[in-house]
Amino acid sequence: MSLLDTIGGAQEFATLPTVANKILALLESETADVREITQVIETDVSLTLKILQMANSPLYAVRSSVTSLNQAVLSLGLNRIANIVLSVSIFSKFMMHSRGQSAQFMENFWHHSSSTGMVSKSLAAKIKRPFRDVEFIGGLLHDIGKMAMIQFDPERYEQSIKLITETHCTDLEAEMEIFGVDHSTTGELIARLWKLPKELQSIIGHHHHPEQLTEARELTSVIRIADMLCEMWGAGVGEGIEEVKLIEEPSWQILCDAFPKSIRKLF
Repeated sequence: MSLLDTIGGAQEFATLPTVANKILALLESETADVREITQVIETDVSLTLKILQMANSPLYAVRSSVTSLNQAVLSLGLNRIANIVLSVSIFSKFMMHSRGQSAQFMENFWHHSSSTGMVSKSLAAKIKRPFRDVEFIGGLLHDIGKMAMIQFDPERYEQSIKLITETHCTDLEAEMEIFGVDHSTTGELIARLWKLPKELQSIIGHHHHPEQLTEARELTSVIRIADMLCEMWGAGVGEGIEEVKLIEEPSWQILCDAFPKSIRKLF
């Protein structure tokens, strides 16, 4: 059975975590209010604590200490809260099932994903194009296909890392060789199963090739640049990137074409 068939039939990948699913449904409703969203989140004590921790982190730079969930929702806004709920729920779900070798891979993976999210957020701010914080959650989740590979077969995932090191092939090429499918396709399947927003599906499925997209091209390009920079700077997860020549990257060209004035100000 192929990895995609396994994921399609696996109970842990059948649906998005319950609280995250309810939050997404509420946000799609025109009548949802802060009180309803707060009540749903409060059903998960661990999630509530993590939201308060993130709300008080330097990432969001709120002016005063956030001491309650209701205050966190009011301070950060519904979009940011939804992003935090999604990221914490998804990562907690994967981490919960991690054991032995896969647990170490997951620790490295979290470091890369959180770094990519923060660099994406910084780059978006530098070019003065905030994408409603989707750049942060997109950075966190862009490689969820790799999480699935680690979860199901850490030994084969390690083989793919070894292949990249020995042959200097891309991670997509190594994954096709070892798994018969790459992490972008795998991640996009999971994103569709979980009915994540279309923007996130695009990021997860096309972050290596944003030029193939007709929508969310600039957003996905920001995340791809952040992804490569994190790999080069040592916060990687086995892609094998040691240097980045921006001028040769389609994602960088997309940003140059879309935001020429902002890009020029970076140099």
